[in-house]
Amino acid sequence: MTNFGANFKKARESKGVSLDKIASETRISTRFLAAIENEEFHLLPGGIFNRGFVRAFAERVGLDPEQAVADYERLSAVRDPSETLDAAASAAPARIERHLYAVAAGALVLLIVIFYVVTRDSSRTETVNPPPAAVSEPVAPPETAAAAPEPESTPTPPAAEALTLEMEAKETTWIKVAADGNTVVAGEILGPGVIRRFTARNSIDLTIGNAAGLALKINDMRVKPLGKSGQVRELNITADNLRDFIG
Repeated sequence: MTNFGANFKKARESKGVSLDKIASETRISTRFLAAIENEEFHLLPGGIFNRGFVRAFAERVGLDPEQAVADYERLSAVRDPSETLDAAASAAPARIERHLYAVAAGALVLLIVIFYVVTRDSSRTETVNPPPAAVSEPVAPPETAAAAPEPESTPTPPAAEALTLEMEAKETTWIKVAADGNTVVAGEILGPGVIRRFTARNSIDLTIGNAAGLALKINDMRVKPLGKSGQVRELNITADNLRDFIG
């Protein structure tokens, strides 16, 4: 084992949090978090999920998420999967059957988790409501002599939410969302067809684990394509730059 998994465990223990606590906050299975700490990457579901899990875990325990993802990709590339295939080819038939059974069981668990998330969240659209803004009451001008014209007073309109972000998952993808600097989704997997809606006054920060798997609208305007399948994107959307994202 390298220092990769040990760094996660040390950072987590220094904060005094358990794997179960992090799992409840990030919605990542405790089994997958333990696999990252133990560098048992073969227990992870694979693909974009692995990078998303490593990123969310690193952010929660105070590690650099970009460095953590880079270290994970380097380690997973070094561990050549062809070695596993060679070993499996030379194993006894009974051992091969046990291995296939374990893989099938793991896949079944993953499908159950994804099905649970999709069915639980498909009918729910989340909206982030910032605290109500203070409304400036119009002040009547002082009375003056009859000859002097009375100045007009224009009431100050109440502050409105400047940003509305709507997202629809076209493919399975992982997201993290912050509105006005406050994290509202620490890490969640969206299945195809799931729709989310967020509002903010000043800014929305969005991290996407699969750029091609998400269609966005900002203030009911369609956002141009975000990237390729499996590409990780980080967006900072404000009232000043939202036009840059419109396609």
